[in-house]
Amino acid sequence: MRNRIFIGIIILSCVVALYAGYGRYTVESGYKNVEITGDLDALKAMADYAGMDTEELISKYKAEGMNSIAVNEVRLKVLQSEGKLSYMTRTDAAALGITSGNLALKRILASAEGFLPDSTVILTGDRSVYEFLAKNLTKRYDGVVYSTDGEYYAIAVNKPIKNLETDGLGFDTRDFELVKASGLIPVARIENYEGLRDRDIDEYINMLKSYGIDQVVFGGDEVLGNEEKIDYAGKRFKEEGIAFGIIELPVDKDYETQEGMSRFAKRAGYNAFKLFSLSEKEMAAYDKIEMADKWYRAVIDRNVRMIYVRPEIRADKPGVYNVNFYGDTIAVFKGYMDDIGEKIGKIVPFKEYHVPRILQVVIGLGVVAGSVMLLDTLIPLSDMMAHLLMVLGTLITIGTLYSRFFDLGVKALALASSVVFPSLAMAYIMRVCEKKQGSFISYTVVNFVKASLISAVGALYIASIMADSKYLLKLDFFRGVKVSFVAPVVYFLVLYFVRYFRKDLNLRDKIAYILNLNVKVWYVVIAVVAAVVAFIYISRTGNNPAVGVSDLELQFRSLLEHTLVARPREKEFLVGYPALILMLGFVYQGFKKEWSFVWGIFASIGQLSLVNTFSHLRAPLGISIERTIYGMVLGIIIGFVYFVVARYILGYLKRKWGVGV
Repeated sequence: MRNRIFIGIIILSCVVALYAGYGRYTVESGYKNVEITGDLDALKAMADYAGMDTEELISKYKAEGMNSIAVNEVRLKVLQSEGKLSYMTRTDAAALGITSGNLALKRILASAEGFLPDSTVILTGDRSVYEFLAKNLTKRYDGVVYSTDGEYYAIAVNKPIKNLETDGLGFDTRDFELVKASGLIPVARIENYEGLRDRDIDEYINMLKSYGIDQVVFGGDEVLGNEEKIDYAGKRFKEEGIAFGIIELPVDKDYETQEGMSRFAKRAGYNAFKLFSLSEKEMAAYDKIEMADKWYRAVIDRNVRMIYVRPEIRADKPGVYNVNFYGDTIAVFKGYMDDIGEKIGKIVPFKEYHVPRILQVVIGLGVVAGSVMLLDTLIPLSDMMAHLLMVLGTLITIGTLYSRFFDLGVKALALASSVVFPSLAMAYIMRVCEKKQGSFISYTVVNFVKASLISAVGALYIASIMADSKYLLKLDFFRGVKVSFVAPVVYFLVLYFVRYFRKDLNLRDKIAYILNLNVKVWYVVIAVVAAVVAFIYISRTGNNPAVGVSDLELQFRSLLEHTLVARPREKEFLVGYPALILMLGFVYQGFKKEWSFVWGIFASIGQLSLVNTFSHLRAPLGISIERTIYGMVLGIIIGFVYFVVARYILGYLKRKWGVGV
């Protein structure tokens, strides 16, 4: 009766979780289209290197699939590369002024007498460049003086040249006109600066509106707004419906890629899209397929919608080669998108989504019920104690989710789900292994599916209780990955020892029995192999694994990605799921009970990995479901192949050397 009540609570929680999960699926389905976005500064540099007009290069890449261009704010370094100005330190400018007849320079040096020795002096003969810089530098920095003698123009800024030369200094709106004339989508790459005021933010927004621009990515290490202006900037973006990009790093990091992004996104209503860009080093080193595969993987696994292309000139190759290389790479990637039905078009940004608090509480009750049932598998509980723990867990859940510790409560419930339900799945399998019934196929496959469904409850809880815009956009994330990978395996070891190992002995005698056990060599061999596998397994978990992936495995992954799209995880279909089939198969065929312990360790890896798949919240829910189904189907098939091979090898060992199995 008691378990029926707990199972009823879990079923109710699953129904609620399905509802919340469907809301998430709807939001993810509305977040669509992919933009291949070229960086205008990089495209200009590439065109210049190849001796082409920028318009000609843009037209070529548009034909290959590029459909948007990001316009950067003006930078001194870029203007100098284009021959529109020169700049130097005040010290160097003073040396030049001794022999130069440039009266503007001499006046500037006199006005900048108290400036830092490494402050910046800018010289130009272009009046429009001078007027643009004088206006924008004065707006952004203190200590700006400028002068002209009618022919030459000079500006001094009391800021070190190494800091100033790469700062954004406002937009040259002719760049927006160039992009719009090409028929591509213009994206503004806005940079933050100190002293930003409300009216400056409004000026940015008015400029965007005047050019019909509603997509922005932030340059530099910060979002727009500084500490005191982020809220206002986010509010204005929300009011005007301006979508913004959230950078997705090639390697996962547990922190914001740009300072202030979480706060800005919240104020802006999460009207965002994920952006992915390879580093300069990667762009200069990868071949076409490697580069396109990285972009493809970002779309599939990370729900990225903007592929930011900043072509890196390969100086050892001629201009025509460089132009064609990146054009071909874009074409390959577009082909990948066509193959999987992803439209190259203007991004429909993410919409704000939050699960109602009361639904999260109900889901949390399911986690509590599962936790009590799990504890009961190790320490038999009386009805009164079980109910008392359920009530206590309910009060803690409600109290936490309706307090300032809400985020901590959600993450704790998600972590508990990742541990409890894979562990319950293995507890179920151990009970099944006590008595075989039915045919071999039904015994192995049916119980495999039942155990996986128990684990899937934990996956459902994680996918729904954390179905929030900030998690789906990876502004926050699931915590405790390594714990979720280790705890179910540890639970299985404890469960086996407490409940199934030498049932005729009490706990103290069991420990004494193990300490006095005569260990056979083949036990040691299995233990060493298991230890090596465990080391590799733990080392490759988390966002920044200590053990990398081999080239051969990368090729295998690429094959699966392009064949199945939702690539199943190797630890599931090559290790965990087959081990569960082996565990059940060995019991059915009457092998020694100790094999349940050996295969059970690896089988628990498959069950916990099933749940862990759904803790990668940035991956679309549909992809995670497909990935799990593919893994289960392949795992069952491979499991039967392993079983035939293992039975043959163990039979041979028994016949040849009399090794008992």
